[in-house]
Amino acid sequence: MGFTSFFKRPQHKQFNLQPRYWDPAKEEREDREKRIKSELGIKDENGEYVPYIKGKMKSQLHHRHADARAARQKSNFTLLLIFIALAVGAYVYLYGWEGVTALLK
Repeated sequence: MGFTSFFKRPQHKQFNLQPRYWDPAKEEREDREKRIKSELGIKDENGEYVPYIKGKMKSQLHHRHADARAARQKSNFTLLLIFIALAVGAYVYLYGWEGVTALLK
């Protein structure tokens, strides 16, 4: 009879992507012009020239990965120490200190 009218069905999500045009030759030409202007000491109206930002971003990304790797190794070492402490605690709980002294002899 019209049970579907009681429940409103959600519409699918839509988006309108407007692609941007990128001209690598124009970017290289502008980069070269800025570099030449900075070498000649000509001030640009946009500000100071920052050379090779792509390389700087890659090096920062590499450092960030190295930091994450070090943190992961520290976390793994901490987990190993906790596991060893729990194993020793369980052994002491099950066998008592006499078992530990017998094990060390």
